[in-house]
Amino acid sequence: MKQDDKTQHEIRKIAYGLWIKDGQPEGRDREHWEAAKEIWAFRSHNHVLDETDDSDAGTAKKRRQTSDAA
Repeated sequence: MKQDDKTQHEIRKIAYGLWIKDGQPEGRDREHWEAAKEIWAFRSHNHVLDETDDSDAGTAKKRRQTSDAA
């Protein structure tokens, strides 16, 4: 599956979940799609940040352990 196809599939799943959660209303497909795109972008962006933050958190933890031992 190409990245664009994978992205569209993930957005579609999120939009479907939003539609279900909202009680399956008719005529709000665009609203759910746009909200799903925003959610996907947020999750996608934070996944990258999480990897960076993990290494920074490890460094901060080491600093705390060193200062606690002193």
